Amino acid sequence: MKIISFAWTTQALLEGKKTVTRRDWDDKYAKTFHKGDVVQAYNKSARVGGKRIAYIKLTSEPYLQWLHDVTDEDEKKEGGLWGSGKAYQEAMGNDRKVWVIEFELIKQMP
Repeated sequence: MKIISFAWTTQALLEGKKTVTRRDWDDKYAKTFHKGDVVQAYNKSARVGGKRIAYIKLTSEPYLQWLHDVTDEDEKKEGGLWGSGKAYQEAMGNDRKVWVIEFELIKQMP
């Protein structure tokens, strides 16, 4: 089963505030994810001792988006930690395309 880590945004994920993540993934890897897939959510990379914190279900096919196109609404779906789409763009660098993965939280680990 695939894993996505949420190190910076674990709390927002568990509170149900985060329903999307943007990733700088290789195209071949990104295309292995599909709408309906159930994915393990980790609090940090499993390679550095991360733990499974939840299961999420992808609600759409992953798609590419320029970071400079992130809106305030998009930023809220990212967990709302940056305060605006502009602040998110500045923090992440708005001159590149990333994969957008939309999901719903389906189960938290006890």
